[in-house]
Amino acid sequence: MRIEVLSDHPGAQLQDTDAALASEQYRFAEHARAVDALRRRHQASRRWWQLGRRLRHSRELRELQWAAPKVNQRLMSERARQQAGGDAEDRVASELERYLDGDWTLFRGYANRRGEVDHLLVGPGGVWAVEVKGRAVRVHVIGDDWRFEKFDRYGNLKETGVLTDGGGRSWGRQVGEIAGALEEFLRRRGMHVEVRTAVVVMNDRAELGTCRRPGVDVVSIGIRSLLDQVSRTAGVLDREAQHKVADLVRRDHRFHAQRRARGRR
Repeated sequence: MRIEVLSDHPGAQLQDTDAALASEQYRFAEHARAVDALRRRHQASRRWWQLGRRLRHSRELRELQWAAPKVNQRLMSERARQQAGGDAEDRVASELERYLDGDWTLFRGYANRRGEVDHLLVGPGGVWAVEVKGRAVRVHVIGDDWRFEKFDRYGNLKETGVLTDGGGRSWGRQVGEIAGALEEFLRRRGMHVEVRTAVVVMNDRAELGTCRRPGVDVVSIGIRSLLDQVSRTAGVLDREAQHKVADLVRRDHRFHAQRRARGRR
């Protein structure tokens, strides 16, 4: 299998978060140096008969210590989430490379007007848009209602909530809208190809609970269910069609990447 990186959004996010954490660490170091410098000045000027000065110095030191920067727990949690997501994507790519032959191409980070999907597979089994998640949760799906349960290591329920992207779309609708936009783009250019969809949760502690009418072709914990479905669609695209689709995918991604870049100026 060939792997082609169109964009590395998770890597860019992680770099931005690391830069923010480095800035936080610099603030902590600056504060520590300020406290140390103030303490040294106080020690150098302290005399036993200067009680008023000693009290003032103690108050200044306490005030500076109280003003110490606080640990940004949100930033730490965000980095852990981003790291888990990036690791999950890498694991899925590695597993797909292990099982799929050289007729397949894996595009990483394909984006169109409806957003970005982690992996886009093009090969004999057709076109698959694959969204990868790294959450250690039990996933429940009923239609477009995607929810999770999170348990601690002892099996106690800790948290529940919805599974959505940054825009409030369920995981299924997120990948479905991107796949639908790609399918429409291909059709307008003479390629009547169904873009199948999958959500893969890649975490050793993830589970699939209720799953009814998920709106995607595959909901997979690990990649086994995805591989089973891909194998059943073998022979959908011949080699010429695969090359045409791959070229159109690159073209569409490039167009939207340039459009987004102009919008940021």
